[in-house]
Amino acid sequence: MAKSSIAAWLPAILADFAGTPVADFDVRLIDFDPAQPGDLAGLMPTVEDQVRATGVAPADPDAHQLLLRVTDTATNSLDNMKGLGWLADDPGGLAVEVASTLQDLVMDHLNTTWPELTVDGRPVVLEPRLGPDRTPQWEGRGVEPCPFGQLADRLA
Repeated sequence: MAKSSIAAWLPAILADFAGTPVADFDVRLIDFDPAQPGDLAGLMPTVEDQVRATGVAPADPDAHQLLLRVTDTATNSLDNMKGLGWLADDPGGLAVEVASTLQDLVMDHLNTTWPELTVDGRPVVLEPRLGPDRTPQWEGRGVEPCPFGQLADRLA
């Protein structure tokens, strides 16, 4: 079943990170359109926050922005903020980028590769990729691809 938006993919992505340090983080995909701020205006980080987190100021602070914001709830510190506007029209690509960012955070916290399977006695690290049909999945050399949301079953 194809999922048509990042809103549909985000729960599957987060399910894949159950049991990891990221499971306790606050992961938000912020779609901020200044023309329609609604409830999201309060979630929008300031330009200063974005510069501190990413080292880059938005080209136009009043433009429509799509941001991934990951906060460590234990320390209440911003772990990552990334602009993803370039993927706004590509839900599968956006899902892969979100999973890749979360994977990097898990590996930073564990100080090792993740997720990893053993195939024929050798370790294989799975990475988020787009499949031939542009469906996000976990892939690794010599391993059958695993759709997002089913990683826990594969690792068990």
